[in-house]
Amino acid sequence: MIHPPGVVVADLGEGGVLLDTARPVAAFVSPTALGYLSGRPPAVEHIEQYARCLDDWRAAGLVADEGTPARENILEDLRVRAGDQPVQRPALTVAMGTSCGFCTQLSADLAANASVLRALDASVLLVEDERETALGIPPAPRTRARLGDLGRAATRAGTPSALLLTPGHAARSRLGFLEVSAAFTELGGADPDVTVMEAPTTCSVNVAAKPVDALVTARAGGRRVGIAVRGTDALEAVQAVTGSADEPGYTPVTLTVERPGSMFLLFRGGELLVRARDSDTLRTALRDVLAGYAPSGTSGVRLLAGAAAHEDGQAVLFPRNWVTDLVTHHTRLRRGGWRVCLEPFSTVRSGTGGGLVLSSRSIDGTPAQFPVTAVLTQALERPGPLTRPRLLAQITNWIARPTTADSVISLAAALGTLPVHAGTWQQALTHLTDAAPQER
Repeated sequence: MIHPPGVVVADLGEGGVLLDTARPVAAFVSPTALGYLSGRPPAVEHIEQYARCLDDWRAAGLVADEGTPARENILEDLRVRAGDQPVQRPALTVAMGTSCGFCTQLSADLAANASVLRALDASVLLVEDERETALGIPPAPRTRARLGDLGRAATRAGTPSALLLTPGHAARSRLGFLEVSAAFTELGGADPDVTVMEAPTTCSVNVAAKPVDALVTARAGGRRVGIAVRGTDALEAVQAVTGSADEPGYTPVTLTVERPGSMFLLFRGGELLVRARDSDTLRTALRDVLAGYAPSGTSGVRLLAGAAAHEDGQAVLFPRNWVTDLVTHHTRLRRGGWRVCLEPFSTVRSGTGGGLVLSSRSIDGTPAQFPVTAVLTQALERPGPLTRPRLLAQITNWIARPTTADSVISLAAALGTLPVHAGTWQQALTHLTDAAPQER
């Protein structure tokens, strides 16, 4: 059995997690399935189970059979085809999908960056089934036909995917939302390596769906962060933090600020981070969030998870899709001594005595370290004898990609010492606010 580069197996006790360190893909591996990964042939009665595991892992890109054509092979063929004829200016063809949430987010980003795309010194063709949308400089008919053919062929590698053609250079393939966004950023004249790009979720696609009045590109310690803004009052508050001079170039949307009624709302992707009654509170929160995107030099493992810190110095972790619900009940949390941390990532490290330590800010805004005393997570649909290791696999998958095999293994080991409470966000809220201090 072949593991693609970057795929690692971490032991969780009574099983493990098979995880891709480059993409947010992971699978729980039962003790029996661990044997399959180590090359042990399945018992006769387990052959069907073994075949199902292989099919699931292969579909997720976690294992590959020798001789099986991978997506990279498809793109390599397209790169060869694209090199048949030179282009006069940069050209990008992007394969889109009608039911692809990543493509929906990409379309929203393109709409927010409309002024940048109008001034683009390049030709772009978005290909979705038989529909084609040209951006930038309209390509010549022959070039457009070529880009359309390449874009439709690229859908076999998944959507969104793209081919970037530049004069005097070999064609380059781009696979997935992040790589395609990087291609647009590069064409727009900005540096993709210092531009924040985050893979969308269902919730973030919903937030991004509405038109925006402005896209502000802020600098956070040398990194570029895109802020979509809806409403004049919201724009004034954002510019009070970022300055009126906007950063040029294409920038994917990471944060959204709007004022649909009397409240200012600050979203990170689909997560509601702040509900502010006044612009001062919004500006303070926005500064804190932007500071979290600046390179801090803090060592540790970044998690795509929410965190809450208590005034007595402890912290808990929870799924990021609970952030909006818990922020909505921030008054109740505050009465219980808790606050939801605003950092874009929950950065943790292994504690000296085991477990995890969260790097965050104290109430006065200074850096602080909080020992993590529990992890709160969504209950499994089908609990069973291996419920805990399956929950640990789910939590290990919170690790932000790209990451390293050592980070995955150390995180899995540290999680093994922590209590895990499974349930709903409502039960988590009750657990945090109603438990006595010694029970937390």
